[in-house]
Amino acid sequence: MPRLEGKVAVITGGGSGLGRAMAQRFVAEGASVLVADFNEDGGKATVEMIGDNEHTAFQQCNVTSEEDCERAVAEAARRWGKLDIMVANAGIGAPGPIATLDKAAWEAVIAVNLTGVFLCAKHAFRAMRDHGGVILGTASVAGLEGTPALGPYGASKAGVVQLMGTVALEGARYGIRANALCPVWTQTPMVDAFVAGSRATDDEARARLVSGIPLGRLGDPSDVASAAVYLASDEASFITGVAFRIDGGHLAGR
Repeated sequence: MPRLEGKVAVITGGGSGLGRAMAQRFVAEGASVLVADFNEDGGKATVEMIGDNEHTAFQQCNVTSEEDCERAVAEAARRWGKLDIMVANAGIGAPGPIATLDKAAWEAVIAVNLTGVFLCAKHAFRAMRDHGGVILGTASVAGLEGTPALGPYGASKAGVVQLMGTVALEGARYGIRANALCPVWTQTPMVDAFVAGSRATDDEARARLVSGIPLGRLGDPSDVASAAVYLASDEASFITGVAFRIDGGHLAGR
């Protein structure tokens, strides 16, 4: 039996990168998925790629808007009768040294990466209180260590780790589990943009990122999707409140 048979999920940031990979894998594992993304073209493209109109739908969602987050949860429940899984995945970056970072850029990253996760978790929690469920927040190894040029990103992801711990404690009595996904550098549009903005050539910049990963490669979105499927499934029924590292050994010796 597929590992998420009959489950209903909302995945924010589902229009590209990790969110798209998770949406594709969740449907393949038997779930119905509402792909929520600010980027309408990207979100609709994900649904078209999956090619299953019975078990997928798109809704435009700005995760900094509480109304949008509440509406996404309500739409999933309207279409499929319930909500079992929330993957609060939408995120942005603002690379640069702290000394020169613009305050508006800092606030934008915190709004999307942390406040957005809070809003998604808040409304998913309300929808799951009667029957339990799983809330996953996409964090990062950057939330578990300092990373030069990723000040606001790392701070926001550290907040996600802490927030998922709190949600796990508050949700336990309702059968709600919560965990933080913590990938290392992964082959996504966000990492492509980070590489493009570096002073080195693309090959040099990627080699530098890989040098910090003992398994010798960047992560693939499918690696994160596999971890998300496991944590969302009943196989992980006794796992809650963890920062789940998907990092090729990056943090093992630190």
